[in-house]
Amino acid sequence: MADMPPDDQFRPLDETEIIITPPGIPVDPPEDAAAKIAIARALMRECGPIAGTPAALYLSSRSIDPAALPGGVVGWHGPSGAILFVANDANGKVQAVQRVYLTPDGTKANRKPVKQTNGPLKGAAMTLPGNGGEVLLCEGPEDALSLWQATGQPVRCAFGISALGEVPLPADAVAVLVADNDAPDSPTHAAIRKAINRLVERGFAVKLTRPPAGVKDSNDLLRDQGAEAVTAMVAAAVAMEPPTVQQKTANKVKAPAGYRMGKDGLWWVPNDPEKPSILVSGPFEVQAETRNDHGEAWGVLIAWNDNDSRHHEWALPRNLLAGDASEVRARLLDRGLYVAPSNQGRQLLTSYLIAAKTDARARCVDATGWHGAAYVTPGRVYGDTSGERVILQAGGSVADFDCVGTLEGWQSEVAALAVGNSRLALALSVAFVGPLLHLVGEESHGFHFSGGSSSGKTTALRLASSAWGIPIHTWRTTDNAAEGLARAANDGLLLLDELSQVDGRAADAMAYMLGNGQGKGRMRKDSTNKPVASWRLAFLSTGEVGLAEKIGETGKKAKAGQSVRLIEIPADAGAGHKMFDTLHSFDGGDALARHLRTATERHRGHAGRLLLEQITADLPALADALSAEKAEWLAHHLPAGADGQVSRVASRFALAAAAGQLATDIGICPWPEGEAARAAAVCFRAWLDRRGGVGAAETEAGLSQVRAFIEAHGVSRFQPIGSETDTRILHRAGFRRLGDGGRWEYLVLPETWKGEVCKGQDARAIAKDLIARKLLLPGGDGKASRTEYIPGVGRSRVYLLTADILEGGE
Repeated sequence: MADMPPDDQFRPLDETEIIITPPGIPVDPPEDAAAKIAIARALMRECGPIAGTPAALYLSSRSIDPAALPGGVVGWHGPSGAILFVANDANGKVQAVQRVYLTPDGTKANRKPVKQTNGPLKGAAMTLPGNGGEVLLCEGPEDALSLWQATGQPVRCAFGISALGEVPLPADAVAVLVADNDAPDSPTHAAIRKAINRLVERGFAVKLTRPPAGVKDSNDLLRDQGAEAVTAMVAAAVAMEPPTVQQKTANKVKAPAGYRMGKDGLWWVPNDPEKPSILVSGPFEVQAETRNDHGEAWGVLIAWNDNDSRHHEWALPRNLLAGDASEVRARLLDRGLYVAPSNQGRQLLTSYLIAAKTDARARCVDATGWHGAAYVTPGRVYGDTSGERVILQAGGSVADFDCVGTLEGWQSEVAALAVGNSRLALALSVAFVGPLLHLVGEESHGFHFSGGSSSGKTTALRLASSAWGIPIHTWRTTDNAAEGLARAANDGLLLLDELSQVDGRAADAMAYMLGNGQGKGRMRKDSTNKPVASWRLAFLSTGEVGLAEKIGETGKKAKAGQSVRLIEIPADAGAGHKMFDTLHSFDGGDALARHLRTATERHRGHAGRLLLEQITADLPALADALSAEKAEWLAHHLPAGADGQVSRVASRFALAAAAGQLATDIGICPWPEGEAARAAAVCFRAWLDRRGGVGAAETEAGLSQVRAFIEAHGVSRFQPIGSETDTRILHRAGFRRLGDGGRWEYLVLPETWKGEVCKGQDARAIAKDLIARKLLLPGGDGKASRTEYIPGVGRSRVYLLTADILEGGE
């Protein structure tokens, strides 16, 4: 305000002016702009400094420091008892002022209007100085002062959303529009989009941001969460694309005959003037007609505000309007739009939604995730949409991901504590895998932490949940519900807790379905097939038991493919702190777990958004980098000669390591170089140890089964060679003899080998594997069994297990 004329400066304040007196300026100022400006300047000349006045109390109550404000922007207007905010034109001259009437204790006065503006606001703004090329734009003066105090950046307050597009700005400025939270960052919100379009037309680059969910505006964010949260909100601003031709053109809706949409709602006006008009619904806007890439799934995109002025929009599939359309009305009522309760009103609303036409178009998709080069979430689309808006069209409302707290808070209070904790770091790394699967050609898969109760397993899920702001579900669900959960997590992350709560058969089917990437085939009423639901996702799971053990409760054995789709890791890290390898500065594992539970509720949703913003910039380059990172990890950690199943699992650990390193490289996870790779390696070794080797799962299971049989029956069912032949052995399985080194060898009779020792397994494959491990000595004729002389019995065909069978082998 250094260039403000002297007569526009605040004069010294008379102490008597702290007393509140009735306003002296008429509520309805003259229509002439020059006269309005003259009144504004006269009001300003009547003002004094705010120190020691109700204005200072008012600002302090809103966490704004009155003593730190620049001169000439805020004053105390004693004659009317109001705090006065000043708006200047492009030349720095006073053009308008806004007064907010206060009580002596600094609260807003109980009068109407409680605020009053004098002077034209178009082309004017309250101007707060600062450094940097980005200028923050906002609606209200309290928000402007909050932004300036927290960031030190230049700020412009437009005193209303309608004037945001016309505020005076330096020619090379980047306009960062800080919207209130009752105006979500959807580009279809009319006033925000109009302001963005106007700023772009004026030649400015534009960004958009808003407070996290549950916080109304910038001043509330300052009061509730402090200056760091405000700074983080500004830093998270997203660049807005220039408006398309469609956006620049007014969206003209062709209403069916007889309908009229007004500010008070949708009306049906009969041709007969003697009949009354019928209110069909509250007011809403038809923004576009929607369809998919194949010209199917037509719908209508509508938007409205509820009674709390919260904005809603829904891409309504028109196939829901077939029949009585009760589901549509239920959804609209649930989200705050009035719908006439009469049968006639309901039918009229259905007819309007079917017949309303507009030239505006949007491409609809029925699942989150990748659609071409665009990544679709419930609240926003990331990446290249080829100039056409892409929206998620669902039968009902789809909740956006939670976003609360700050990225910095999440990094310091959550992600930083995963350093040195292999299970936590792996869980966070896996959280970022979903959007990367299609880039590297990987299938859906999951990781399962198994261990006793209160071992901290759910803590790992909470960390992954906080990266995206998504809920944690349970294994206990129906097939249809599981398909819905998977479809909603397409190209993302699904979290499932407590495997032990579900029946083994259901767990088997659900794990197979999730890993297979598609649901059940179903038929329509007309006997045609419905499209099969499909997805591609990463999932994390916990339970007191593993999937194989859960399936074993039903009397069945888990297939080898299950261990590749759902990779089981012991939850206990083996450091004496259950899930944790290190406690950092906490007194114990319980204290660390409690902290993480609170911190993941306080800060969530920022990491996933930042990941999507970064990876959509250059997808081919990202795919190459991920492949290289995977190959490097595998070169260091995949054992030589590993079976294909082990290689597939290792590849999935490698992708988790690459995802964690990517999150580190782009500033999401505050981890040292290689932390994600180290955590993946630790967990991979734990998986290998539990599995028992690097061979195929079937042969590893076969070896375990042979060892278990010898351990159980080595004495009771194997007759020692050299003992009396009439030694009573019940259900003899074979013979045993002392070999080199005084250790027992076991000679198993052929029928026992096939029918008992290898029961339920491929006996030939097990024998072949044991020969390769030098645990079974084959015959000279190329067969797995061999002929041995047994005293008292004679020459007999047997399977000769070496003395190493109970200890291992090569």
